[in-house]
Amino acid sequence: MRSLFLLFAILSFASPTKEELRKQIAELKVKAFEIQTQVDLLEAQLKDIETAEANQPLPAAKSTAPVKVRCAGHTKDGQRCTRHADPGSRFCWQHKTKR
Repeated sequence: MRSLFLLFAILSFASPTKEELRKQIAELKVKAFEIQTQVDLLEAQLKDIETAEANQPLPAAKSTAPVKVRCAGHTKDGQRCTRHADPGSRFCWQHKTKR
């Protein structure tokens, strides 16, 4: 009796048809494309802001000690460079040559 009830419970939850699955997949692909487009736009905006910041002149130092500024360049994979910028510049030795 219990197995008959289980079979009925399983059959009562109709599995989606192939067409329904295809429709869900298509909808998710559209959402994924929209999200990737938003990510690309935000990354471009961030890069524009970082470039604008990098092109601003350095603030005048109040002391004679050198100010360590992080390089404003980006690596090949799009990450921010981790080196210190050369004195009086926003870029390290490697990224300064590319400007």
